[in-house]
Amino acid sequence: MPTATKSMLRTALGLTLCLLTVNCGAKADRAAAVGSGSKDPAVALIEQVARAYREAPALVDECKITMTTRGRSRTDTNVVWLGPGTDARVSIEGYEMTAVDGQFMIEHVDRPAKYVQTPLDKNLLKSFASLSGGAGLPVPQVELRYGETTDDYIAAFGLGKAVGLRIQGVATIQRDGKTFDELTMSNDQGATVQALIDPATKFVTTITLITPGSEYVLTMAPKRLKKLPARLVLNTTDRRRVETIQSLMSLSAGDDAPNITLETLDGREVSLADHRGSLVVIDFWATWCPPCRQGLPKLQEFSTWAEGQGLPVKVLPVDMGEKPKTRALKKAVVSRYWKTAGYTMPTLMDYDNTAARAYQVGSIPHTVIVDPQGKIVKIEIGFNRNAVQELKELARRTFGG
Repeated sequence: MPTATKSMLRTALGLTLCLLTVNCGAKADRAAAVGSGSKDPAVALIEQVARAYREAPALVDECKITMTTRGRSRTDTNVVWLGPGTDARVSIEGYEMTAVDGQFMIEHVDRPAKYVQTPLDKNLLKSFASLSGGAGLPVPQVELRYGETTDDYIAAFGLGKAVGLRIQGVATIQRDGKTFDELTMSNDQGATVQALIDPATKFVTTITLITPGSEYVLTMAPKRLKKLPARLVLNTTDRRRVETIQSLMSLSAGDDAPNITLETLDGREVSLADHRGSLVVIDFWATWCPPCRQGLPKLQEFSTWAEGQGLPVKVLPVDMGEKPKTRALKKAVVSRYWKTAGYTMPTLMDYDNTAARAYQVGSIPHTVIVDPQGKIVKIEIGFNRNAVQELKELARRTFGG
């Protein structure tokens, strides 16, 4: 082929490649670097970052993530410990996840009596994904330390929210008088990522992820240490093992009963904590609910019996989900119903369904029995025609009557 023809073909090919890229200059520079036998500078930087995380004897990072959606922002603090081998601990949104000795454990601050434990699946992040059906976490430190390929490292910058990221560019920028290496990425779903990297340590300092409708800003402060501040252990003493994250978070027998404080119809505040030492029956109900109205007389019968026996028993119906929009109207509806029925036990008013959410109430009636130590004994949903007999037997067993 004539030299001139070859030259024309090369020129045409170069123009075509430029037309196919978003940033012709940046892409052409990267393509030239790869074509000349040197490594893509963005890929080289990512691999340097991963090496910095991988080679640290231990690493602790207390980072903050700010999530903004529809103009509303929330900031959480995540704590990441990375130790030798695959040992790691992540504290995030009340969850604590620990990988140590080939085992993986999930705990939650609101469920101290339970835990989930499974054999470790490569690393903490993959173990969580296995248990959660593939969900990700905004903890890029884990994937950067334990990832095996460049694709793994790139995926870390998606913060568990964006997948299929591709590198768009690499640059050196100034921010607040400091110099940073900058990586930019995007995907086909409209997500963009800007990551700032300390050029001296190669640790990531900030990741800004923008997706359609949301923004996530992860501010990181990694510290390279010789060893972790404390040894990682799995504490299972006096705790109940469950198999799934759903079981961990669902209220069940043996869990601590969430404390609630609500008003009675006459305005008195009643708190579950005030009745420690008593057997407490909490019954979520509403005036529009036929099975609730069917069950309330049985609760009144049990309450009257327990009082006559001198037993430390408290029956607390909790009204929720009334249709009127204002507190005053809700209170009027319930007061009229309560007076007509002639009940002497109090009813508590959950005007905004705060208590119902704490007890994960779906269908009503929803009855929760709490022992004198504040532990849930039983959760029952629906009308129980044998409620009086069963509650009497439970009270006798509890107090030896």
